[in-house]
Amino acid sequence: MTTPSGAPDVSADTEVRLLTARLNRARTHYLDFAELWAAYLEGHPHSIAREILTDGTVTIRLDRVAPIPAELSILLGEFLYEMRAALDNCLYTAAVIASGQNPPPGAERLEWPIRTDQTQWKSQANRYKHLPAELTEALEAIQPYNAELPAWNCLAILHGLARFDRHRSPWPLALFLVKTQLQVQPDVVEPLDVACNRVIHPGETLATLRLSPGHVLSPTNFDFHVEFDVDLADIEPSEGPEGLHVRPWGSLAHRLQSVHRAVTEYCDDLLLLAASCRKH
Repeated sequence: MTTPSGAPDVSADTEVRLLTARLNRARTHYLDFAELWAAYLEGHPHSIAREILTDGTVTIRLDRVAPIPAELSILLGEFLYEMRAALDNCLYTAAVIASGQNPPPGAERLEWPIRTDQTQWKSQANRYKHLPAELTEALEAIQPYNAELPAWNCLAILHGLARFDRHRSPWPLALFLVKTQLQVQPDVVEPLDVACNRVIHPGETLATLRLSPGHVLSPTNFDFHVEFDVDLADIEPSEGPEGLHVRPWGSLAHRLQSVHRAVTEYCDDLLLLAASCRKH
């Protein structure tokens, strides 16, 4: 980057402004995601079907009327791209601030590190040899392998999601059953199995019941309500706070918000640290 006179422009103001714009843009992606999901649900894209078998067993299953919009997967991918790019942009900007040079020393090798073990960190440490020690120490401190709950670490979550989206395909999405309410007349309806807290694909059984002979399901003996949100089709629960096995950060919406908040905080803190290094 040069000024009109041809002299190097060592100011990081432009980089900071562009980084902020990228973080803001990422936020619009997950807000657009939520809006599109809400619009999809307003169309009542699913129905609940019942099947009564000859032995009196009743299955309650999910039927899909309209597929989950592919645009949701694309919006998710765009959010992940902006988040991962923001981290790289931040490290470049921090190097500019700390060195007073634009481009900074070793610019071609700079990338925000996300390492799952210390061996990976050490093998790539040479990339950051031109950075002040305070910056590299701060970067290492927040690596997933130093996290108390690695599966809940926002850098690890972003890394895994972004790699899949970039190198394989947009993420397939599915309904995640978060709440089931079942009320029955005990002497008429016996619940055998009721699903909850898992991904439900079209045609899957939500509940299995047994009816007493001579009875049929009716509003007087059976009341069934379910609540879904959207998540990755292969989402798996993991150990979280208090030892509970649940989805990291709860819903996908909360996961994206947590990633955005963490990335924003990391960027803010690293730029402040870089400015401190420059003053020294």
